[in-house]
Amino acid sequence: MTNDKGADSPHREVLAITGKGGVGKTTFTAILAKILAADGVNLLAVDADPPVSLTYALGAQPTRTVGDMRSRLIEDPAAKRKFNERHTRDVVKDEVLIALDGMSLLVLGRAEGPGCYCGLNQLLKFGIESLTEQYEVTLIDCEAGIEQINRRVIDSISKLIMISDATLKGLQTAAYLKDIASKHGVTGPYETGLVINRAGEGVEPLKQKASEMGMDVLGVIPPDENVAEYDRVGRPTIELPDDSPSVLAVRAILAGLRAAE
Repeated sequence: MTNDKGADSPHREVLAITGKGGVGKTTFTAILAKILAADGVNLLAVDADPPVSLTYALGAQPTRTVGDMRSRLIEDPAAKRKFNERHTRDVVKDEVLIALDGMSLLVLGRAEGPGCYCGLNQLLKFGIESLTEQYEVTLIDCEAGIEQINRRVIDSISKLIMISDATLKGLQTAAYLKDIASKHGVTGPYETGLVINRAGEGVEPLKQKASEMGMDVLGVIPPDENVAEYDRVGRPTIELPDDSPSVLAVRAILAGLRAAE
């Protein structure tokens, strides 16, 4: 991952982070965003999970969402006319994008409502994909499933990172998500990798099992009392200390990703 800022850079990366509920994918995404922003990377974070957990983990509020804008365009003909007069990317940027310290945040919000608005949905997706071209790195905190990447966000990604807890069931779910992505969810060439979260002693057999299942283990994140405490009191993940075990582990994973480029 580069540190050279600049809009519409030909080198851009889109990382989609997925995993079953409760494994810590949002925490991983928030920590990764924290590190990249501190490193000066031109960063876009996309909260694609309807509960908007990433938004809260970044210390923000979901005051503007793509779902809300979509509803306005459907219900308000005047808003639709204004929308049609500008590039969709610029409308999304001006009407929905939330500026945070060191990064931009795009909240998808609720999924599509009743009725068929395929044309509008595709137009909004086009606007989002065009917006990602202005950032060096885009992080997408996905729903538990992976099919929605192509349906709701963008047509292609650079890396698919599966998050698992330190259980065989978690690995099996990660392998299933990888298979779903390859068959139904993601187009174009992309790399995949697995992160095992909240893993203490005895993780080596799980890493071996993951390898046997065809998954490249990017790294392991140890249990972190700071994360548990922040979650308990509702403190944003992005405020974790730089020397917190989970932050150090994610930084090591990021270093490995950069070294592999």
